[in-house]
Amino acid sequence: MFPYYLLIGASLAGAPLPLHRPKFRWGYLLAMGLACWLTASLRYVTGFDYRFYESAFQTVAATGLAGASWSEPGYLLLNWVAAQLGGDYRIFLFVFHFLLTALVFVWIGRYSPSPWLSVFLFLTLQYFALSMNFLRQALAAAIVIWAYPFLKKRRFLPACGLVLLAACFHRTALVMLPLCFLLALPPSRPHYGLASFTAGAAYFLMDPLINIAISIVPKYQHYLTEKYWQGNSFLYVLMPLGCFLFTLPLLRQTIRDKSSPVLVNSVFYALLIQLFITRHFILERLSIYVAMFSLLALPAAVFSPCKQISQKTRIGILILGALAYFLFAVSQGFHGVYPYHGIWERVLTP
Repeated sequence: MFPYYLLIGASLAGAPLPLHRPKFRWGYLLAMGLACWLTASLRYVTGFDYRFYESAFQTVAATGLAGASWSEPGYLLLNWVAAQLGGDYRIFLFVFHFLLTALVFVWIGRYSPSPWLSVFLFLTLQYFALSMNFLRQALAAAIVIWAYPFLKKRRFLPACGLVLLAACFHRTALVMLPLCFLLALPPSRPHYGLASFTAGAAYFLMDPLINIAISIVPKYQHYLTEKYWQGNSFLYVLMPLGCFLFTLPLLRQTIRDKSSPVLVNSVFYALLIQLFITRHFILERLSIYVAMFSLLALPAAVFSPCKQISQKTRIGILILGALAYFLFAVSQGFHGVYPYHGIWERVLTP
């Protein structure tokens, strides 16, 4: 567990730094990015899907592009390029995590009002853990977040283009095509009320809807008998609910100033989608794409006007809440990355 605590502690060390200055801002992000990159790349059998992706890479290295068992061309091509360059699976992990870390940390550097808070949340809210297990979906999400500047300007064509690119790494990214338009809608009672009603109807009609979908695409029928089709307790909804409540000052500011609604809407839609974890665990994965915008939304909420609670108090609440969620994730063994095992353990093990 020490590498995780070290990274979290280092992220908090950025709080007193003058990160509004570009030199300090990018220096801090470079140092933290390198630390995250090396930690993720040097892991060994850390993550539930570690062996699956290792086997998939070896298959591509041995048989070429035709030997893969999945259809996302972007991830397949990434494996093939790493193999053609003479690299093994370890080299592939270095390449993969470099791309993912660069996408996330440069995005934070450009758009976060508080880079150290964003990095801290990246570590504690399990996006770092996600990147060491759901490789394809994590990279797809890291591409999707770059739609943010386009969505702010309501430039839907390039935003949807990025979603299609992300879908080349994981098809579930296509859920962002309708969400791109929903995120750009001004928050209002009719907007949120209709969205909540639709989500509620889908929640109670989920099984008939799934049966219809399976009849159209029968290759996904095996999910219905796997453990991921089971529902989790409402305890797992507390985190997205807490994020939404925390961003209420940002919601009020957005309505008052008529500013971009993308961040507040992303937290709201993440909550609606994550509610489905109580029906079928696997459906929660659809929320990852909008949920990652919380890396900007939560820090932005800290700096939103709020007469009831001071800014320092809100930072404290956010830090304690995120740490509590991190410890909960550790206790539940999220993504199979706790505890951390490094490549050196393979060398030291007889």
